[in-house]
Amino acid sequence: MTSEPAAPKPSRRADLLAIGFVVVAVGVAVWALRNDFPSMIDALGRIAWWRPVLAFAGIVLGLLATAEVWKHCLAALGSPVSSGAAREIFFPAQVGKYLPGSVWPFLAQMKFARERGVPGGAALLAGSVFLVVHTVTSVLVGALLLVSQPDLVSRFGWAGVCVPLALVLLHPKVINWLARKLAKRSGTSPPVLRWSGLVRPLLWMLPAWVGYGAAGYLLAAPFTDSVLRLAVVCTGAFALGWLVGLLVFLAPAGVGAREAVLILALTPLLGAPAAATVSLMLRVGHTTADLALALCFGLGRARRDRHASTELATP
Repeated sequence: MTSEPAAPKPSRRADLLAIGFVVVAVGVAVWALRNDFPSMIDALGRIAWWRPVLAFAGIVLGLLATAEVWKHCLAALGSPVSSGAAREIFFPAQVGKYLPGSVWPFLAQMKFARERGVPGGAALLAGSVFLVVHTVTSVLVGALLLVSQPDLVSRFGWAGVCVPLALVLLHPKVINWLARKLAKRSGTSPPVLRWSGLVRPLLWMLPAWVGYGAAGYLLAAPFTDSVLRLAVVCTGAFALGWLVGLLVFLAPAGVGAREAVLILALTPLLGAPAAATVSLMLRVGHTTADLALALCFGLGRARRDRHASTELATP
C-alpha cells in the first residue's frame, strides 16, 4: 500500500509571529499616515461610485483566471478536473491564506481535492507549481514598473536581478526535483512535468495580471492624466507587491507588505494620500472578492455533496 506525501504542518510559533507582524505593520502604517487622513478622505470622495464596482469586477475576473492556472497545473501533473471542480477546490481553500501561517491553503486544497477524487499529494504539488508560476510571472510583470518609472530602480532594482532566477525556478527539472521531494515518503513516483504542461498555466496568468492592473487603474485614474503610464505602473506595482507579500511570509495574504509597495510605486504619480487610498481600496476589494468566491463555490460544493448523499440514500 502506498501513502501520499506528508502534508505541511502548521507552526504555532509561526502563527504568533504572523499575528505580531500584522499588528506592527498596521500600527506603523497608521502612525505614518496619521497626518494624511484628511487628504485620504478627500481622495476617497474623488473616486466615483462606479469605479470601485468595475474594479471589483476586474479583481474577480483576475481571481477566476488564477483558478484556471491552478486547474492546468493539476492537469499537467496527471489529475485533470473540470473548471467547476477546480473552483470548488481552489477558492474555498484560498481563504486559508488570511490565517496566520502559510500552510492552510495547501491543507485545504488537499482535503477538498480528495473529495473530488484527486490525490491529496497531486493537489499539494499543484499548489507548489502554482506558486512558482505566479512568482515567475510576477517578476516579469513587475519589471514593467522599472521600465515606466526609472526613478524607482533604486528601490526595486532587485526585481530585474530576480528575472533570471525566476526563469530557473520555472524550469521543469527544478519543479520535478520539488515533486520528488514532496513524494519522498510515498511509494509511488511523481509525474514528470514538461514544458508543454506549463504553457497553459503561464498564459492564464496574463488575464489575471490584466484584471488586477485594471482594478488599480480604475481607482487611480481620477488623480492623474498619465493614462498609459498609470496602467503600466498599476499592473507592475501590483505584481511586485504580490511578490513582496509572498517573500514576507509572516504577512498573511501579504497584508502590509503589498500595500507598502503599492504606495511607494503610486506616490510619484498620485501623491501619498491618493496612493494610500487606492492601495487600501485594492486590499478591501481583493479580500471581499476572495471571500465572495469562497462562499459562492463553497456553497456549490456543499449543495453537490448533499445531492450526492440524497441519491445514495434513495433506494
